[in-house]
Amino acid sequence: MFGKYDLDLKIKEKELEIVVEGNKKKKRYYRKKGEEEVEKFIYAKEGNLVICPVEPVNLPKEGVSEYLLVELDKPFVIEPGMKGNFYIKFPVEIGVFLVNRRDVERIDIFTFTKPKYTLYGPPERGVVCRWWKSVFYDEKPELSKLYEGLMKVNFENSYWEWVEIKKIVFRAFDMKLFYNEHAYMYSFLKISGKTVGETAFGSRKPKDMEESIDLYQAKGIKKFEKKFFMEWGFK
Repeated sequence: MFGKYDLDLKIKEKELEIVVEGNKKKKRYYRKKGEEEVEKFIYAKEGNLVICPVEPVNLPKEGVSEYLLVELDKPFVIEPGMKGNFYIKFPVEIGVFLVNRRDVERIDIFTFTKPKYTLYGPPERGVVCRWWKSVFYDEKPELSKLYEGLMKVNFENSYWEWVEIKKIVFRAFDMKLFYNEHAYMYSFLKISGKTVGETAFGSRKPKDMEESIDLYQAKGIKKFEKKFFMEWGFK
C-alpha cells in the first residue's frame, strides 16, 4: 500500500479504504478505517498522493510526545566491549501527503495500533514517551506490515561492566524512516555507563527501499541534534 499515486485511486486492504476521485481540478479524498472516516476536498492541476510510514508519535493527539520507548519482553545483558546488532518492532503510523514539485502537505495520519504513553525518568524531569512492547530478535521476523515496522539496532557497550537492557528510548525528531512493503528504521545504541547511553538513527537509504516523508522537515523544522541521551537507565 505504501507508495506514490496519481490523484485518482482506490485502495482496499483489510478494514482500510482510501479513495481519491473527481473530475478535472476538484477531487474528493476519503479514508475509512473501521468506524473512523475522513473526507476532504482537493483542488489541484497536478501533483501526487504519497502514503508512507511516519514518526510514530502523532496519535491520538499531536504534541503529546516526541519520544518512543520500546520495552523488551525479556531483558538482555551485554558484556563489556561487546558490539553487535538485533531487531525490534515499532508501531506504525501512516501519513498521507499531497506533493508537487514545490511543496508537501500532510492531509491525514492514521494507525492500526492503540497508542499508549509512559514516563521515562523522574516525574519532575522525565519525558513522556509513546510506549511499545517488542520481542528481541536475532534475525528479521515476520511483520504485520500495516501494524508494525522493523528496526535494526546496532549496539556497543563501551562501559567496563556488564549492562542489562530492558528499555530503549528514541527521539522521533531524529528518526529516519524507509519503506517498501513495510516500514523500516535502523538505529544505534551506545552504552557509556551502567545507566547511561545514547541512541541515534542511520540516514542512508537501504537498497530497494524508499525514503519516507519527514514530518518535521515538512514543517520546516531544521534538525541539528542527531542523538538522544538516555540518562535514566535501561530498566
